[in-house]
Amino acid sequence: MNFLFDIRVLCLLIGLIATFQIFPIFLALGMGEDPTPLVKSMAVSAIFAGLGMVFTRNARTEMSPRDGFLVTSLGWFFAAFFGGLPYVFHGGLDWPSAFFETASGFTTTGSSAMTDIEIWPQSILLWRSTTHWLGGMGMVLMAIAILPFLGVGGTQLMKAEVPGPTKDRMTPRLISTARALWGVYTLITAVGVVGFVLTGMTLLDAVNHSFAAIATGGFSTKNLSMAYFSPAAQWWAVVVMALGGMNFLIHYRVIVHGDWKALTYEEFIGYLIIILTFTTFCVAFLLRSCSWDIEETVRHALFQVISIMTTTGFASTDWEQWPAFLQLLMGLLMVIGGMSGSTGGGIKVVRVMVLLKTIPSVTTRLLQPYQITVSKMDQQPLSREMLENAVATFVLAMGYVLFGGMLLNAMDMDLLSAMGASLTAWANVGPGFNTVGAMDNFAHVPDFGKIVLGSMMIVGRLEIFTILVLFSSRFWRT
Repeated sequence: MNFLFDIRVLCLLIGLIATFQIFPIFLALGMGEDPTPLVKSMAVSAIFAGLGMVFTRNARTEMSPRDGFLVTSLGWFFAAFFGGLPYVFHGGLDWPSAFFETASGFTTTGSSAMTDIEIWPQSILLWRSTTHWLGGMGMVLMAIAILPFLGVGGTQLMKAEVPGPTKDRMTPRLISTARALWGVYTLITAVGVVGFVLTGMTLLDAVNHSFAAIATGGFSTKNLSMAYFSPAAQWWAVVVMALGGMNFLIHYRVIVHGDWKALTYEEFIGYLIIILTFTTFCVAFLLRSCSWDIEETVRHALFQVISIMTTTGFASTDWEQWPAFLQLLMGLLMVIGGMSGSTGGGIKVVRVMVLLKTIPSVTTRLLQPYQITVSKMDQQPLSREMLENAVATFVLAMGYVLFGGMLLNAMDMDLLSAMGASLTAWANVGPGFNTVGAMDNFAHVPDFGKIVLGSMMIVGRLEIFTILVLFSSRFWRT
């Protein structure tokens, strides 16, 4: 392993964090707010990154797969630490809460330790939303786009960074792929801002909510989340969240190449079917239990289904007041998550489809043991690797959530809140159940619990195998 160069790449990531804090600083100056917390944070990050770059200037520009896994894993923890400095310097959050808030931001989880969001300076809230936007496409993916500056390609980082079981390249060169992804991501973000402005938001609110929606994050500038804004803004949020939950390979092919056949991918069709099916169930139950009219019922049902499935976590209403059956559906959507190659969390739609497609094959073999059955997706046979990935990811994830819930329960959190917090942290959703529900926050969670949950968010964002491989003795053998 090339530890010296690993440190160099980590310093680059810290430098990127410092660079993006310039925009909240300009906002603070323009609005007459105190920029000192952001300036101090930027200075500390820049100094640390600068010294690291100087110290590693003679490092060999080589990366092995093990270097990629190590840099990617540590990079997210470093980002959560240095990105949380503005909250600490402001004085509004202590270190565990700042780590939790920033891990929630970069992993696009959206859980918050802030008790009253609206009293915070707008510049800090912009930085908070910026962590969503940077984490949505991935800080490491951004580094890949500029790695020629370091004289190295980013293949090993890409393998460890991109979530989901599929890692199709959109262009022949990896660097071009990363830049194309960021280009499409930025374009959709800009369209989101325009749409939110047209639906009645201020420009600043529009930027914050577009950053959060396309990144499927969930940080809002209002205590009531999207319930504060107009129905038109909520409808537009549905569109942006749905786009964020889609595989960006589809966006690229449709926007850049006009390849509408990308919309026939089975995973995308499955994504739409799940959304429509769950929304139909919600509408049917809400019409019987709520006094809303048809438009309001459909809007809240569709909004919450897409918000939870894409793991955005915005709320248009307090869905914890819904019938228990619908809350159970929300929990199931948390597990499913968005599409592979999206900014969403969960186990991903493609893995759910792989698991479902194996059921007929298993049933057939029970009845006809000697018959050869082949499961397919998009007319291609499912490989043993994809099946093993889907099964192992699901089993490990559920075990991980159960362990996290038990650990939180041991810290005197009630069982429902503990399991909800563990599930929402791993799936990068945001709201959980009971005391950490849609209209609640995580301020009351013990300090160690916040560190545990922040770490669970990072593991969920990277997918568990990226972290698990670090605990293998074979990983550290030279």
